[in-house]
Amino acid sequence: MAACPLCDQIMDATHPRRIATLPETIVMLGENQGCRAWCVAVLKDHVEHLADLSLESQSRIFADVARVAAAIRAVIGPTRINYECLGNQVGHIHWHIIPRHGDDPTPREPVWDWPAAQLRGTMTDADRHALAMSLRGALTRQLPSHTA
Repeated sequence: MAACPLCDQIMDATHPRRIATLPETIVMLGENQGCRAWCVAVLKDHVEHLADLSLESQSRIFADVARVAAAIRAVIGPTRINYECLGNQVGHIHWHIIPRHGDDPTPREPVWDWPAAQLRGTMTDADRHALAMSLRGALTRQLPSHTA
């Protein structure tokens, strides 16, 4: 099996975009920050197809996704949040939790059509770190029994 970039990321406990460990997923600040606070919840185990998991497992994963969305809402209060489970580029179950803000230039269009520079955003590394810490704090307040 070829190396999985998401497995590599979640195995690195010191990865600079790592936010928290939840029951089913590892939460990462998305590489793209054109939508401020874009997060990715990556399944802890390498599984390629959501349908291969039990409904109970799928439910627990979505509970993690909902917790991430609640943290995003608590920290930055976006207008809307999009939820996408993708696997066409990386065969490892992961959810994109994408805040859509009031200043969104194309609020009714998918972000995937944005130019690369717009997707990436203009946040500095320091801004990304501060945002990740704020999101970690919000998740920790939700889940005091878990180490974020």
